[in-house]
Amino acid sequence: MSEILSMFRHAKVVNKSILITVIILACLIVFQSIALAEIYKHKDKNGRWQFTDAPKKGSNSTVVKSRKRSASGPVANNFVELLNAKYHPKNPVQQATLAVVTVKNKLGSGSGFFVTDDCYLITNKHVVRPAKGRQWDEAQAKIQKNASIFERNRLHIINEKERLAVNKQKLDNYKQYVDGLSSAKEQQLAQREYAIYERNYQQASEQLYETEARFRKDERQFNKQQSDFNFSSSISNVARVFEVTLKDNSKVKAHLVKVSRSDDLAILKVNSCKAPYLVLANRRLTQGTRVHAIGSPLGLRDQLTQGTVTQISSLGIATDAQILPGNSGGPLITDDGRVVAVNTIKVAKDSALNTGFGLSIPVSKVRQNFGSYL
Repeated sequence: MSEILSMFRHAKVVNKSILITVIILACLIVFQSIALAEIYKHKDKNGRWQFTDAPKKGSNSTVVKSRKRSASGPVANNFVELLNAKYHPKNPVQQATLAVVTVKNKLGSGSGFFVTDDCYLITNKHVVRPAKGRQWDEAQAKIQKNASIFERNRLHIINEKERLAVNKQKLDNYKQYVDGLSSAKEQQLAQREYAIYERNYQQASEQLYETEARFRKDERQFNKQQSDFNFSSSISNVARVFEVTLKDNSKVKAHLVKVSRSDDLAILKVNSCKAPYLVLANRRLTQGTRVHAIGSPLGLRDQLTQGTVTQISSLGIATDAQILPGNSGGPLITDDGRVVAVNTIKVAKDSALNTGFGLSIPVSKVRQNFGSYL
C-alpha cells in the first residue's frame, strides 16, 4: 500500500475516478487475508469500474477475488495431524472419535464434537448453562431434600436433649429418695435400682453427644457444599470460556459463540486451530439403523457404545445405545462416521443409571440454529 501511495505522490493523476478505483483494488489486495466472500466488478453507465461484494442485478458482473480464509489468524494447533499420528484410525467410526471432546463447566462436564475444520464445536445448552437445565434442577432438588433431612435431625436432637433433661431431674429426685430411706435393706435395693437408671442415663447422654457431634460435622460439610453449589451456579449462568479436553487428554480453551433459544444446543469455538470434524448427515434415518454414541459418561472419557434407532418422534431420536450422564452433547453417528443427532438425555425409571433409552436431537436442528457458522 505504501508503494502505491508513493507512486501517486510522484505522478500526475488527472482522472480522479481512476485514482479511486486503483485505491480500492489496493485495499482489496492488502486485506485479502480476511476476505470471507467473493468480490465482483462491473461497469456503471459512464463506463467506470465499480466493485461490490455481491453481483449487481442487471449487469454483467465479473468475479475478481474469490477467497475464503479465516480471520482468526494463523493456525496454532493442528489437531488433525496430532491425533491421526497418535491413534491411526482404521474405520470411519474410529475416525469420528478424534473429533469428540469433553466440555467442562463449573458444575460438572459433558461432551461435544467439532463440526468444522476451524474448530467450531457443538454441545448441549445444559452443558454450558447447567444452572438452567434438568441436571441443575435435579441437583437443587437433592440439596433441598438433604436440607429437610438435616432439619428433622436437628429437631430430633433437641427433643432428645429435653428428654434427657427430664430423666436427669427424675434421677436426682430418686437419689434424694434413696438417701432418705431409714431401712438399710430398702436403701441397698433402691441404690441398685438407682445404679441401673444412672447407667442408662449415662449411655443415652454419651450416644446423644456422639450423634450431635457427627451431625454438626455433616452440617458444616453440607453448608459448604450448598454454598459452593450456589456460587458455581451463579458463575455458570455467565461463563463464556470452557475447558475442552481432546481425545489425547490435551486441554484447550473454547469460547461460547451462541446458545439456542429453542433447543438444547450450543456452539463453541477454539481459536487458531485445525480440527478433525464430523460431517452432518443428510440421510433420512429409519428404525433399526445401527448407530454409535460417543462421549464421556460418568467421568470416563472417550467411550463408544453401539445400538439401534428404536424410534423417531417429535421428541427426538430414541436409541438403545447406552447413554449416561456425561454423554450429553456428544454425537450419535452411523457406520459411515456421519452425525445424525446430538445426544442429550437418558430416559429410565428412577435413575439414569438404570436400563432405559437415550434421546438425541436430530442434526436438522443444528443446521437451523447454527447454519451460518457451519
